Amino acid sequence: MYLSALLRNVAVVAALLPAWAAAAPLGLFTIVDGETVLMRDTQRHTAAEGVRLRGDDIVRTGTATKLARIELADGTTLDLGADTELQLQPAAALGARAATLYLARGWLKIGAKPGAAEGVAGIASASFDLAKVSGSTVLHLTPQALLVFVESGSAELAERGEGRAGAARALRDGDAYVRLGNAAGSVQKRPPAELMAGLPRGFVDSLPRRSARFEALNVEPGPGDEIGYAEVAGWINGEPALRQAALQRFAPRARDRQFRAGLVAELRSHPEWDRLLFPEKYRPKPVLAAKRPAPPASAAMASAPAVVTVVNANSDDAPLAVSLQGLMTWPSGTARTATPTTKLETR
Repeated sequence: MYLSALLRNVAVVAALLPAWAAAAPLGLFTIVDGETVLMRDTQRHTAAEGVRLRGDDIVRTGTATKLARIELADGTTLDLGADTELQLQPAAALGARAATLYLARGWLKIGAKPGAAEGVAGIASASFDLAKVSGSTVLHLTPQALLVFVESGSAELAERGEGRAGAARALRDGDAYVRLGNAAGSVQKRPPAELMAGLPRGFVDSLPRRSARFEALNVEPGPGDEIGYAEVAGWINGEPALRQAALQRFAPRARDRQFRAGLVAELRSHPEWDRLLFPEKYRPKPVLAAKRPAPPASAAMASAPAVVTVVNANSDDAPLAVSLQGLMTWPSGTARTATPTTKLETR
């Protein structure tokens, strides 16, 4: 009895805990130098040092951001440069592609925890997957080019095309994987100078980890605003796995007139939204009962039983109806057992 009551009390307390206490955070912001946005669920927040991060959080830096650092719970550091966007731990979207994050664009430096045997679980993107990242690796992803520079340690890279991953390539200290436009990628012994021109200054410096100073603090993100369609169009129109996850996540925003207008205008890029936007197209069609046409008058007369009228000998005005189908009907109250007698026989 006492144990069952105790368990009930624990369940009640757990239900009253805030959402952030229900699951351990993936990591937290430890440096925010410039405009940095945190998109959680369907809202946009301003990032701040000490804010804890969850799975599926989207982080985006501005064009003038100098550096934003995320320190993960396993000791990995993620340094973001200007105009960079990524999603943390998109497990629900990618399934078998176990990924620590999904990189949409921009500058990213990964610092694996020293001594980690397997390194970072994986970095996913539309054009490549990076796995077993140990040491320090710099990535720069734009629509025109891809650079993966293993500053120290090692990594395995697999190109992606048409939703499939190619064979993995091993990259070692100093290797740079380069792909320009639609040309095939290649491994070079040093990164091209033109692709390193915009390297963020913070990537050059060796910065100490700072997560310990925020352990005792509970820093919440600032007030949120509802996300606009243009801000998340890249995720809604991304590769198929991302589009399905975006449908579930941003479906409530379809009630907003401007958000819905953006969805409808680019519906060809995300056809899975059609059922949500236009549910009337998918409702069952009404079943109409077929009516049998009435037979023509001539046919109705032909099918009716033929009846003749016989005059009763005992009464000049009491007609007798006789059916030619073998049924005989006599006037009410009259019993006949013999052949009727006509007027001629009487005379």
